[in-house]
Amino acid sequence: MKILHTSDWHIGHTLYTKKRYDEHDKFLKWLKETIKSRGIDALIVSGDVFDTGAPGGQAQRIYYDFLTSLLGTCCRTVVVVAGNHDSPAMLEAPSGVLEKLHIHTIGLPGEMERHVIPLPDATGDVRAVCCAVPYLRKNEMVRLEDDAQSTDERIVAATAQFYHNVTDAALNYQKELGKPLPIIATGHLFAQGAVRTEGDGVRELYVGTLGQVGADIFPEEIAYVALGHIHGVQRVGGQERIRYSGSPLPMSFSELGREKCVLEVSLDEGHSLEALPVPVFQRMAAVRGTREEILHQLKELAVDDVWVEVTYTGEEACPHLSADVAQAVRGGQAEVLIIRNTAAASAILESANESESLESISVQDVFLRCIGKDLYSDEDTAVLVDCFNEIIREMEEADTCA
Repeated sequence: MKILHTSDWHIGHTLYTKKRYDEHDKFLKWLKETIKSRGIDALIVSGDVFDTGAPGGQAQRIYYDFLTSLLGTCCRTVVVVAGNHDSPAMLEAPSGVLEKLHIHTIGLPGEMERHVIPLPDATGDVRAVCCAVPYLRKNEMVRLEDDAQSTDERIVAATAQFYHNVTDAALNYQKELGKPLPIIATGHLFAQGAVRTEGDGVRELYVGTLGQVGADIFPEEIAYVALGHIHGVQRVGGQERIRYSGSPLPMSFSELGREKCVLEVSLDEGHSLEALPVPVFQRMAAVRGTREEILHQLKELAVDDVWVEVTYTGEEACPHLSADVAQAVRGGQAEVLIIRNTAAASAILESANESESLESISVQDVFLRCIGKDLYSDEDTAVLVDCFNEIIREMEEADTCA
């Protein structure tokens, strides 16, 4: 009996200006072939299927095309739970039809028996049971009356109680079936000690450390906990049985160099686990340094099909950096998605008065600080300001007409 654990697809994600439909399509085609070649019996997706609660038509088409493509393969069961990015109602809307295809979507917490999903093998014999737990929203689970408890304690206690209740429901199912079965649980949450990377796009589920749970909330009867939300593959609390699979695509340039994978869990002969590396479907590169260092690196990358993030770390102002970067990649396949200028950012911060807030500064003033003082001639500055004001005017008119 083999189970494949994946999460955080974020279909519809945009990296700066780039939609990533092609990458997601290639990933899901690779995932289907992996399922077939590895003889996977069940697929578990632990939340954040989509990048937004209102995914567009193309994102939904990629998702449903993948699900239906698994029909007739060795994968007999698919379990999908909602993450904090997903709309629970949208994910569950087609559940009546999908369940007839052995595709189970759980968006919201409900009766415990509804969360218990049998996982049969190729012969149809039930070999495991899945406790399908979605992202648990605070207002859906914190109903404790004990005012002596802090909000943090109430969230953790309610989460732990939910996992104990659903585990008890799975144990009752085993009794009815008349045989012991391995229990697999899902979760979309922030576990204590989980490691994030800067700019990974992971939204805070609660403020600060509020609601972070320890490994001890998962009952010992659970053989494997398939987690989502954190984008890097890792174990929780040093326990092999509690795992984040991570996102299959890097969500930001800060994740470059980190291997992406899906996790294969074998329930035969001692519950083994194997990480299966996900191929790179779009090459990305982060270029940092002075103007000269940046242009040298871009010269080497220009002919490649690669998305580039440029970060200027020089101390001196470099007003024509954008033009220099554009010239460096002109005629090649490399695309520069963003240029970060730390010198300009530092100047803006230094010029800010402690009493100022973003609300108290006009958008025109913010723009003037961004382009810096004495970086452009008076004539060029006037042209830039005119262009900026035209953009602001068009945006305001668009808002008025909306």
